[in-house]
Amino acid sequence: MPFHHICVMVSDLERSLPFYQDLLGFKNTLYDVTQPGEWFDASTLDDILGVKNAATRIALVSDDSGATLELQQAPNPLTTKAPDEYLRYGATGITELGLKVPDIDDLFQRVKAAGVEVQTDYIWSPLPGIRSFLFYDPDGALIQAVEDH
Repeated sequence: MPFHHICVMVSDLERSLPFYQDLLGFKNTLYDVTQPGEWFDASTLDDILGVKNAATRIALVSDDSGATLELQQAPNPLTTKAPDEYLRYGATGITELGLKVPDIDDLFQRVKAAGVEVQTDYIWSPLPGIRSFLFYDPDGALIQAVEDH
């Protein structure tokens, strides 16, 4: 079954878009600014989000390969930042977003220069020919950069 997209719930879409676009190179391809909007009628959105008068904003961003992230911030039910312990290893669910990168040294330097928190202050190698490091998005979601040759 081919991968289609991953939804990343964010507490502040205006803060998260530059992180994913400018730092990580995803491009804004579709943006629904209305609530409920063009993509969902009010009844369907209520059913999907599980509340009456549901409202959300969605931005779809993709990289050059077509990998797509759905960045979503909902005012109803209000999207709040998950506690860090739910965003780390040890809790169930999708724990990290793994991104294949062509130049891990460059990304590592850009992440550090942007003041983004990293899990380790160095790039490590889990297997021969693979280099990696972990860092956090503005809401604390874990992202793993992987370079393989």
